[in-house]
Amino acid sequence: MTPQKAFFVLSREGIPLYDIRQILALWDVDFDRVALSEKEIEDKAFFDVLEKLKAGFPAAYLVGHVDLLSVCVRVSPDVLIPRMETEDFLRELFERKDFSGKKVLDLCTGSGFIALAIKKRFPEAVVTGSDISEKALELAKDSAKDNALSVEFLESDFLDSIDGKFDFVISNPPYIPVDSKNVQAPFEPGLALFSGTDGMDSYRRIFPRLEEHLERDGEAYFELEHANAEKIEALAREHLPSRKTEILFDFDGKKRFLHLF
Repeated sequence: MTPQKAFFVLSREGIPLYDIRQILALWDVDFDRVALSEKEIEDKAFFDVLEKLKAGFPAAYLVGHVDLLSVCVRVSPDVLIPRMETEDFLRELFERKDFSGKKVLDLCTGSGFIALAIKKRFPEAVVTGSDISEKALELAKDSAKDNALSVEFLESDFLDSIDGKFDFVISNPPYIPVDSKNVQAPFEPGLALFSGTDGMDSYRRIFPRLEEHLERDGEAYFELEHANAEKIEALAREHLPSRKTEILFDFDGKKRFLHLF
């Protein structure tokens, strides 16, 4: 099969262009020059991939990595695929905050994307990523090696095994209610998605111990489910009365992050 026909078939099946770009890269086909490519794609391999895509299996898992903020991040069904909201948030945060020389904790690091992106942009930052999943941490460590970035990754159930204080704590914890009908991610790890019946169990674990790991002038950022934004902010105020809080919005105008300072 020619790359041109593969592109046509993928488009006809409604596969998004971004995913098509990733899939064609499996056969070293440059998406921007697909019309000129003379490579050959083996039919069986192509249709095996197509069937997985049609069943909803993420293209990023098939490719095995995503490229975000100049970092190549390995992904598998053991970790969440980094979302555009997180990438956009970091891009904006990097314009407002200088992490150089600061101690940073990426809590619930998953693929390691946040930790690696910070280290890439601010080489002098001292970055730690933590997660409860051994498999996720192995992927994150491999990504650090791939990108020649020095990040410490350690296993911890939220803050249980974390020592010391940090200038910044940034976290995208599980925050989806277990019975939510709004999230369809059957191939991504539930451990990284779901957080009790109301989606707030992660914050109940984190907030009571956050102050002991945050410098006096430190800051924390938490991604959240917009429907729970005010409840999560109230919970933070209850456990961290000396901190100010603000809700930050994503580019769709939804309440998406809690800032503690």
